[in-house]
Amino acid sequence: MALLQQLRSNSLTVIFLLLSAYCTAVLAFTPSKSFMRTRTLIKMTNTRNSKGKPTVAIIGGGIAGLSCAQHLQSAYHPTVFDTGRIRPGGRCSSRYPKDKPKGKKGNQDSVLSQYTIDHAAQILSIPRGNEFGKFRMQVDRWVDAGVLKNFPKDSVVEIVDANRNNNNNKKGGSKEGGNKKENQEQVQPKRNTESDVQIRSLNSNDMYYGTDGMGSIPLNILNSSPDVKIHQDVWISPGNGVKFVGTENSPEWSVQTNGKKFGTYDHVVIAHNGKCADRLMSKSPAKDLHSLLRVDFKPFVPNWGGKRMTLNSIYSLTIALKRGEDGKSVLGSKLNDDKGKDIITAFIKNEPTLKLLTNQSRKFSSGKNEKVEVITILSSAKFAKKYKGPQENLPRKLEEDVTALMLAALERSLGLKEETVHEGLIMERKLQLWGAAVPLNVWSVTEDDDTSGSQSKKSGFIYDSDNAVGVCGDWLLDPSVAGAWESGRRLANWLVESDGEKSIGLPPNGEFRASQAASGSGIGNVR
Repeated sequence: MALLQQLRSNSLTVIFLLLSAYCTAVLAFTPSKSFMRTRTLIKMTNTRNSKGKPTVAIIGGGIAGLSCAQHLQSAYHPTVFDTGRIRPGGRCSSRYPKDKPKGKKGNQDSVLSQYTIDHAAQILSIPRGNEFGKFRMQVDRWVDAGVLKNFPKDSVVEIVDANRNNNNNKKGGSKEGGNKKENQEQVQPKRNTESDVQIRSLNSNDMYYGTDGMGSIPLNILNSSPDVKIHQDVWISPGNGVKFVGTENSPEWSVQTNGKKFGTYDHVVIAHNGKCADRLMSKSPAKDLHSLLRVDFKPFVPNWGGKRMTLNSIYSLTIALKRGEDGKSVLGSKLNDDKGKDIITAFIKNEPTLKLLTNQSRKFSSGKNEKVEVITILSSAKFAKKYKGPQENLPRKLEEDVTALMLAALERSLGLKEETVHEGLIMERKLQLWGAAVPLNVWSVTEDDDTSGSQSKKSGFIYDSDNAVGVCGDWLLDPSVAGAWESGRRLANWLVESDGEKSIGLPPNGEFRASQAASGSGIGNVR
């Protein structure tokens, strides 16, 4: 009996000691605000660990989206959704000889189908300034890998009026709009002779083109990104393609198209702009972020930058021309050097309708027929604004009118006689409207950097931590391929380093600033 009482007494002692230890631990572990934040992060981490690395849906497979995905893959599972029919790339897309034409009416045996053609971006350049050091290193790697080539000496020129100090690519402009004086010049087209036309060589040391088209760049990024998943030829509807399905403490997004659900994602990145990006976020809780995606389409911006993102529009016309019986170009001697220094790309500064000319067959030396010359000309933004139509389905009459006007402008620019480039010489032509073309202003940010105590200027991306959604693109840094790549890289690196715990780049901590380079050239910062 005494032994039984002793055992009961010892058991009660043990229970009391255990309860005392537990209560002491609870009292010592009263949650503070700091702990609550930590506990939330632990909860998110545990949830994510159950399915691996956190997931990111990137809407847009241009250079910004692909760069973001590539730099995220070490710590995230990025999935890219791209509308490109055959491959991603956005403005750095190229058409290749083996590409299947779109629709039943396409002709795979056409003349243009035999050539590599860049139909949007024609030049990659490295902007001035220290903030593009990483991009310069990437360009060096692309050159070493054979992805990019330097333009040969004297192959990049500008076409100017020999009779005056031509300066169409002015910096700045009027108070009301970027290059208003240029917009008012030469209301009546001026007919030049060859003696009125001057060709001036430009320094092309920092100018590059894709060895196998500008499409070489996005393909190289993908080939270097084994952990990036991509859904090609997928249209994410601006109406309901992206939905916020999470809660205040646990943001989450669903992505779907045409009733097909791709799943839910921890983060969403908007890597394109224009009306679709605006509508994509219009119903989301990320109101401040959405306000920056609202867009105007104009050929110029005021000097102070404007209140909204402003994009211009550009027509791209590619034609296959028969060479003369002597094998020479019908475009005249101005674009051909007897010493072998043939011109590949020309900035057009003596004709307000046009901005750039590229000889595609000469650039890639890919012509299957030496009797054919393939060129692409890009219009000015003012011209595209005046003759703008529905991008996906240009009316036949509008297409014919725009083509005729651009060819006439080409003749004037080169000092050729009227009807030199006539229908009998045009074997095939392809006109495209680049509706949301080049950003004319940039969202510039200044806000405190808690980690360094310094001011972080021009962050180059946007992120809303409350809703786990970010934005990258050249309109957040510099209107160029470099700006797009660097913006994607910065957003990705920031997410990897911070896990998206802080919002950055949202209004009112910033303002739109006019891009003098983009307003001057009309085709982006390519000089």
